[in-house]
Amino acid sequence: MNQIQSMTDENLRDFITCPYKFYFELIEKKKRSINWRQVVQHVVNKVVFSFYQLPAESRHSVCVLKLIDEYWGKVSPQIFESRIQYYTVVAKITDYLMENIQSESRKSPPLFLFEKLNTYIEELNVDLSLTFDVAEWSDSSFVIKKYLVDGTPEMLALYYHLSIVFSEKVLKRTPKRVEVVTLLDGKRHVFIPTSKDLKEGLKFLQTMKYSIEDSSNYFKTKNVNECNICPFLEECNQTIHEFSPKKYLS
Repeated sequence: MNQIQSMTDENLRDFITCPYKFYFELIEKKKRSINWRQVVQHVVNKVVFSFYQLPAESRHSVCVLKLIDEYWGKVSPQIFESRIQYYTVVAKITDYLMENIQSESRKSPPLFLFEKLNTYIEELNVDLSLTFDVAEWSDSSFVIKKYLVDGTPEMLALYYHLSIVFSEKVLKRTPKRVEVVTLLDGKRHVFIPTSKDLKEGLKFLQTMKYSIEDSSNYFKTKNVNECNICPFLEECNQTIHEFSPKKYLS
């Protein structure tokens, strides 16, 4: 087993999505694929960022529609599996993004807006980085928010644990809430931290670190949606040999 010295939220997200794909893209340096979920997530991030940059009086539904139209206009229908999927995705993203972002119209600008933070986590013996999409801070409240195209239970757990660990270790404050909105189903996942969550978060990230370091954990995903758009379908049936992740993640 080879120890790694640094991890990012992107590394952990990609590993959870599919360890095999993570291996081919990051370890073997095969050409990274761009799928429609990644493109749509980029659009969502741009809309959210631009929306929060506006003064409070300018944050309204028409503004959201204009931002979606501006950034979605650069998305090619060709990256989707069908035209029906293309139109279905944009309709859902538009409806649920408007529904969930409307309540932010009169609030003060967030303390963090797609801010990347880095810190050394002594308990993990690793440098860890995380991007806070939206973090609202006041004397009485600290709320972290993330807008995802979609997310599995494992992905939701990852973002929650990362948020707790970074909040406690870097900001020295426990969030009042951590909210993750998944836009393809319109669900708002709300987590209320407890006193045990820092310990649980460190344990979760330690398990993730061990999994990445141990090549026996590089198995094929069971997520059919990912397999359908993965360029490594042929390679993933081959045996993965021992490797040293340290030089790629350090």
